[in-house]
Amino acid sequence: SAALIASAQASPDRVRFLEGASAASLSPEQQNEEVKGYLAPGAVDTTLVPAPPAIDSAQDNVDVAWLKGSIARAGAERWQKAVADDASVYDNFSEALGATIDRKTLPRLVRLLNRVSEDALAASGEAKKRFSRPRPFQRFALTRVCGQAKPPKPETAPTKGSSYPSGHAVVSWAAALVMMEAAPANATPIVTRAVSYGESRVVCGVHFPSDVEAGRILGAAVVDKLFTIPEFRRDLICAKREVQAVMVGQRSEDLPACQ
Repeated sequence: SAALIASAQASPDRVRFLEGASAASLSPEQQNEEVKGYLAPGAVDTTLVPAPPAIDSAQDNVDVAWLKGSIARAGAERWQKAVADDASVYDNFSEALGATIDRKTLPRLVRLLNRVSEDALAASGEAKKRFSRPRPFQRFALTRVCGQAKPPKPETAPTKGSSYPSGHAVVSWAAALVMMEAAPANATPIVTRAVSYGESRVVCGVHFPSDVEAGRILGAAVVDKLFTIPEFRRDLICAKREVQAVMVGQRSEDLPACQ
């Protein structure tokens, strides 16, 4: 997810990551459109996130054991799910939400989620710099790693990296919390999918379990801060109306303009 932090400036990459397969149908203008978050830089206090466990500490040993167990247990189907989760966010939540999450079906929700994701990525980037934890594949020889044709060779004694917190977990947790507000009746499948999405980062060999947990803490802190912003609250009401209407068979374009 280090590349994702940079991709906050590289719009087509960010759009593909957030919106998945539907991004291919967008115009170059849409793919390059600048998306601004709701929050001012540094608005989220990243010190809310505890420091990662020190290498070879008791907590780190538990982390490593959990990582290796998750990787060992993952069969072909779970690995494919992790690979898909590595590639994109919103489309992986369509089934849990109960409606296709793309700009054609739910444009207001996607616009809202894109702005929330900018805030989540900004907070994630700040926290990663603060903690600079080496990733699992920097420390251990893994048989496969998501996004890599062949797993990187581990380093001798790595001290720096971008493992903590998981950027995917920050974004997916923040997005899931917003989706739960928009579709409260589907809160259980949405949160279940968000947990599974975070676990995919461990299966991928790119994060430790505590990276994912820290991502959830930070994602929740981002959304907590967003609720103090009147513009976010207004946009959330609009998105919620859209989601509820689409769920009963209405089309987003037939809805009245949202004030």
